[in-house]
Amino acid sequence: MIVVDTVFLVLMIDPQSTQDQGRVAKVQHFVRTLSNSSTLITVPSPAIAELVAGRAERIEEVVETLRRLKGFTVQAFDEVIAIETGERIAQHQAQLRPEERAPHWKATMKYDAMIAATAIVRGANALYTADPNLGKYLRGSTVELKLIDDLPEPESSRQPSLDL
Repeated sequence: MIVVDTVFLVLMIDPQSTQDQGRVAKVQHFVRTLSNSSTLITVPSPAIAELVAGRAERIEEVVETLRRLKGFTVQAFDEVIAIETGERIAQHQAQLRPEERAPHWKATMKYDAMIAATAIVRGANALYTADPNLGKYLRGSTVELKLIDDLPEPESSRQPSLDL
């Protein structure tokens, strides 16, 4: 089982809203590859909140698209994940001096910590994201951080084309 974050979902569901940089093709290829396996793809409910927040005017379309995704399941933010989130935030903050903390740190870090806690509590093998900073919330866990940029290119983009 793997967990995906908000950027992963945006690249899948709303690719024209991103600065693609080749990520859309990688994510689509990766999802097609996973659909041929028995790998479960978990979407933390906080990732859906972030996704919808940027697309509130299209909420029905976003929700319907999420429901149609084969092999995807949404994980509710429950009590166990909430406790793990708090522990992850506290662990990270304990490593910083007060002056090193970003302004409004309590609000800005919660979504990332919630997504990481979901991966930990659900026993994911990996968390797929474009944000390497999410790794700080995975320290001490068995969940591996996987960056979207490191996903393999689809075969079609690796083959050179011939001008005939």
